[in-house]
Amino acid sequence: MKKIIWSALAVAAVASLMFTGCSKKDGSASAGGKGDGAYADVTKEKDPKTKKVYDLGGIEVTVYDWWSNPESPAGSKQEEDSRAFRAWEEGVYNYKIVQKDLAGWSEHPKEVANFCITGSDENAVFIIDGRSAISGVNANLYYDLSTIKCVDWTKPKWDQGVLAKLKKGNSFYAFSYGKPEPKNGMFFNKRILQENGYDPDYPYDLQKSGKWTWETFEDMCKKLTKDTDNDGVIDQYAMSSFNTEFSHAALDSNGGSHIGRDADGKYFVNTGSEKSMEAWNWIAHMFANYQLPQPEGASWDYFYTAFINGETAFLADQEYNAQPNGRFSQMKDDWGFVCFPLGPQGGTKYRTIHDSNMWVLPAFYDADRAEKIMKAVDFYTEDTPGYDGPDAWKDGYYAGFRDSRAVDETLQYMMDYPNPRFDTLIPGLNTGDMVWGVTGGWATPQEAYDSCKNVWQSLVDDCNL
Repeated sequence: MKKIIWSALAVAAVASLMFTGCSKKDGSASAGGKGDGAYADVTKEKDPKTKKVYDLGGIEVTVYDWWSNPESPAGSKQEEDSRAFRAWEEGVYNYKIVQKDLAGWSEHPKEVANFCITGSDENAVFIIDGRSAISGVNANLYYDLSTIKCVDWTKPKWDQGVLAKLKKGNSFYAFSYGKPEPKNGMFFNKRILQENGYDPDYPYDLQKSGKWTWETFEDMCKKLTKDTDNDGVIDQYAMSSFNTEFSHAALDSNGGSHIGRDADGKYFVNTGSEKSMEAWNWIAHMFANYQLPQPEGASWDYFYTAFINGETAFLADQEYNAQPNGRFSQMKDDWGFVCFPLGPQGGTKYRTIHDSNMWVLPAFYDADRAEKIMKAVDFYTEDTPGYDGPDAWKDGYYAGFRDSRAVDETLQYMMDYPNPRFDTLIPGLNTGDMVWGVTGGWATPQEAYDSCKNVWQSLVDDCNL
């Protein structure tokens, strides 16, 4: 439950960032929004049919997610400006959009399906995750967005990875906008590194020089895992990582994955491939030798407590822990954040796993109504004037980190080289079938794979119908 809550906070933060923009437009427009002349350099878009400024006829659209509260105050000046610009656009183009929580995370997929199956007079767009994705496409619940003519899907604001995620032939059924959400990486404690003879920014320096690899990471772990009182028992461990997030990232860092997708869009079980199995064997080795064991009676998230209290040097997990008011905001020790180290078959690009949420439009709308809804969404997702530089996205992240290198170097890599993740699209697939046995030492990687491969194959076959 705690994981879910923090994930929702992370998505909300990224959604807030996505409401800001990346480019100004030339031209002129009448006043509106936050004051006369505030957007004088913004061109009003004209309807190609009428040759006049778009008039959406007062259409009201709700964007449903599982975290938003439209009554919440803006969390930053950037968000204030974005809200003002959207209000101006609503006045210019005669529409209204509200984004709000539908039914919470657990009930969201069911409510989305019910809405799409039963139909409604309400104009709605839904933000979904993998739980609702392929099942919704296979059941024809989502609109074929390739038929929407009023939206230019080649514009830079659209996340091309998401446009391709639910694609069949030339048809596609999901979209998103803005920069990819940064995901899996490695947090490190600077004090512990310094006390053990390392420069506190050593992982950054390794990453910058292209030498942040499994090998150099393990070299550090060997030095940081030791018997400090010479009683024959290890009492200082190098890492207290989230086993699932460590595993996802390790697979990706070696060119592997749980599930792959071929050139024809068909999914396949990839966790038993050569690259993936090499990663699984390394994961098992790392957890057996350098991971802090769970203390007796400790809660499932003991690894967070250990890292926050300065007991371990490394924690593999997702970036959302670094939100300004997030999990690490009150941590006493200084800390940094790098990409996950590269495996021997992982290439040379530091990256992260791309698993952004998807926006979908119910399929039951007629073409005219669908066009109006999507044009309103197109305006809603436009860039905010004043936040037009190529590095504007960074402004919302600096406050969460203890140093700028985490943003300027690590998150930049993550934005530049997101790698798609497909296992979250397969309903019923539980990556814990592999993760828990391997990281807990209850099964070898081959044993874990042999026990789940037939079930996984059946689930994948269902998705490839």
